Amino acid sequence: MNGSSGDIRTIEAAAARWFARLHGQRVAPEAEAEFDAWLDQSAAHREAYMRCELTLALTRGLVSDADLMVDMEACEQMAANDEAEARADEEARQRARAQRPWWLSAAAAMVLAVMTGSYFYAHRDRVDEYQTRVGEQRRVVLADRSTMTLNTDTSLTVRFNDHKRRVDIGKGEAFFSVSHDKSRPFEVYAAGGMVRAVGTEFGVQVDRGRVTVSVLEGAVVVVPEKELPTGGGVVAVPPLTANMAVSYRAGGTLEPVQAADARRINAWREGKLVFESVPLLQAITEFNRYTTHKVSLQSGAIGQRPVSGVIKIGDVDSLAFLLRESLGIRVEDRGGRLLVLDPAQAPEQR
Repeated sequence: MNGSSGDIRTIEAAAARWFARLHGQRVAPEAEAEFDAWLDQSAAHREAYMRCELTLALTRGLVSDADLMVDMEACEQMAANDEAEARADEEARQRARAQRPWWLSAAAAMVLAVMTGSYFYAHRDRVDEYQTRVGEQRRVVLADRSTMTLNTDTSLTVRFNDHKRRVDIGKGEAFFSVSHDKSRPFEVYAAGGMVRAVGTEFGVQVDRGRVTVSVLEGAVVVVPEKELPTGGGVVAVPPLTANMAVSYRAGGTLEPVQAADARRINAWREGKLVFESVPLLQAITEFNRYTTHKVSLQSGAIGQRPVSGVIKIGDVDSLAFLLRESLGIRVEDRGGRLLVLDPAQAPEQR
């Protein structure tokens, strides 16, 4: 739209007044003709009126729009001017008295509808769903500037509003770096239990119904499902602090506190797997979480042998090198599956 800001403001105020008049009650044919003539004066008039028609459909995201209030004030001023000019003519003055209340009320109602709709939109839950495929990882910056990193094969839902920050984990594993906001605790729900934090860094893993919470920085409160109060709030439980971890199962109680496996958590966030004297079966199970090309063991006996090393997630060649160098065994591709061979057994028939 061309013209000065003053011209634009005048046109917008006139459009708002016409909108209020035409939507307030039935108008005389003369008024409709006057409105048509006003529209025909310029494209700027038509554009401004179209914006008025769309206003109520565009309430999302508007909580307090300064320009809208300026327009309303301009509209009220124009009404006052109309009334002053109409005093010279009794008939015009009476017409102004009859019209002014309803069209100003209609304009005020329009503004109220916009602001009310915006208020409820701003205060309702914002719900977002996130998920990763097998082998995929994803980092997400949340609305409050907190971040979360989703590990492989993870699904969760985030619900934010003015009073709460809630994450529900259906499966998988996620690491959270929480922005401090004492008025809105950050809560993570998994297998019926809850983890509550204010400003901290922690991970939550759901593995075959068992939830493990590991704190790397700050402190959290972990409450299993059976200890959650029905009326809201949180029972008084000792906080879980940095470098501590605890686990629970659905319907169960907290297991004993242990040291957090910070090395494993930091490794997967960097796309690596770290094994330190863990049974080979455990290492293979962890590796298989990140790939659709699964690895299996030729025998249960070999699965008990300890293995140590660092490999890139999903890197079969690195896995084969680790097993060959540390255990003296090899991995073979058997038609879409990888088989870890047991040197003590005779080769399988292919």
